[in-house]
Amino acid sequence: MHSDDQALRGRYIKILEAEHRNENIDLKEKDKLEIQISDTDEANQRELEHLLSQCGWPGMLDKKRAAFSAFLVIQHAPLDYQLKHFEMVKAANGRGEIPNDKFVWLVDRILVKQGKPQLYGTEFEYGSNKVAPILDPKNLNARRKKMGLLPISP
Repeated sequence: MHSDDQALRGRYIKILEAEHRNENIDLKEKDKLEIQISDTDEANQRELEHLLSQCGWPGMLDKKRAAFSAFLVIQHAPLDYQLKHFEMVKAANGRGEIPNDKFVWLVDRILVKQGKPQLYGTEFEYGSNKVAPILDPKNLNARRKKMGLLPISP
């Protein structure tokens, strides 16, 4: 699940970055990647749902790689799927199976998808390098430090 997910996203990010720099991009390739990413995400969500129902959260399995793969599937899922599994991911974070600096990705993504300001500054406005709105920017870096993130300027 993890390698397929990340390979497609890596290429797509390069296209978005080129597009943001106003460079010519292959729109057919971009459209094709968007469909492939969506199809892969949906397949991964179905597979994860099956695995969770049969085996539960992967925990420390495979040196936490399985937990991180499950986390990424949830991170890249629609909001309802993220909300359904949020408490499970939060518990995994509390047990040290998902590190704080990754857990905040999901927290921020959910908030932004809900139209709320994020807490940690990990989400960007779609297709740009502009950080999505942040709740209480004055205390952003204190929150980031607590979660093991480097400071940023909002």
